Amino acid sequence: MNILHMTTFLQGGAGRIVYDLAAKQDDLGHNVSVITSKTTEPGYCNYGEYIKKIKAKNIPLYQIDSSFKRELYLNLKVANKVRDIIVNNRINIIHTHASIPAMIAIIARAGIDRHIPIIQTMHGWGNNKTLKHELMDITIMNGLDYVIPVSKTSKKLLLNKGVDLKRLKVIYNGIDEDLLIDNCDLNLQELSNIKEKGYKIIGCIGSICERKNQRLLIEAYKNLANDFKSKCIFIGEGDYLRNLTDLVYNYKLDNNVEFYGYKENAREYIKYFDCLVLPSLSEGMPITVLEGFIEKTPVIGSDIPEIREIITDGSNGFLFKSQNVMSLCSAIKGVLISNEKKLEIIVKQAYQCYLKDFKVDIMIEQYLNLYNLLINYT
Repeated sequence: MNILHMTTFLQGGAGRIVYDLAAKQDDLGHNVSVITSKTTEPGYCNYGEYIKKIKAKNIPLYQIDSSFKRELYLNLKVANKVRDIIVNNRINIIHTHASIPAMIAIIARAGIDRHIPIIQTMHGWGNNKTLKHELMDITIMNGLDYVIPVSKTSKKLLLNKGVDLKRLKVIYNGIDEDLLIDNCDLNLQELSNIKEKGYKIIGCIGSICERKNQRLLIEAYKNLANDFKSKCIFIGEGDYLRNLTDLVYNYKLDNNVEFYGYKENAREYIKYFDCLVLPSLSEGMPITVLEGFIEKTPVIGSDIPEIREIITDGSNGFLFKSQNVMSLCSAIKGVLISNEKKLEIIVKQAYQCYLKDFKVDIMIEQYLNLYNLLINYT
């Protein structure tokens, strides 16, 4: 099978899913190509690790501007190049990972003497869309063969927005349990030393932005810092970092809060955390939760629908009321003083949840089944 993946940027959890799909499909003997934008935009970029890994596997990678901007001239430029890629690589199916790449794929496919199915994975519904952008995206999705929300919550959202039910199929994100260890990370060594000194470690991983809402964790930690010998660790990059560092300085938490920046090996940190906190305002399918499940670290998430779909409070993790500082304080404190046997049961149940629904092989199989269905149908 000749598969083309098209995305805006290889960034964050969505970028990881694009890479994992391309890499695993390549391992299975399929001919895979990947298209992403070339030029960085404010808050958006291609993570170097994904670019490096794709090139290391000799998967054809095309960086073309722009599959991100909503500028028709630039989109048409990409479409012209995509049409050549489709023809030259005898593409059987196009798997897009956002609406603008999907629109470009529709244009590029036009005029080719055979039908090429196009699907789109909807990794998350951005909270910065205007009404015009929403209407545009829904129109694009209703012109595709299938749209893949990564959660049942996202499926319900798309239905309410006007996406045709018969085009929707939920496929959960899946991740690999194996982890490549990096023994040269000085921050990781520092964290290990802190842990050995008896500190409680509260961790948060994700792009530093308003949607991920790390500010709420700092507000909560301000109320907890004197109750425990503890550190609060943030891993991630983003345009909201300056705001958070200023807030930490104003609260005089400089000795307790650390910003480690973006880490290729972010998951390695999780095993040192006493709890992993996701204070997000919105998500698609948060990969970090699944990583916490694998590492058997208690996960605390805001009770937004996407996280509620994965975490059952007190069963495989913990929930707090979204945007409520005192609710988050209570959840963190509850984990840090909790009985070890109780936490052991919870993290074991979380790991079983991962094995049942979120292994990467399950995701790969479901996508390949859908590809085959569409190719054979046409």
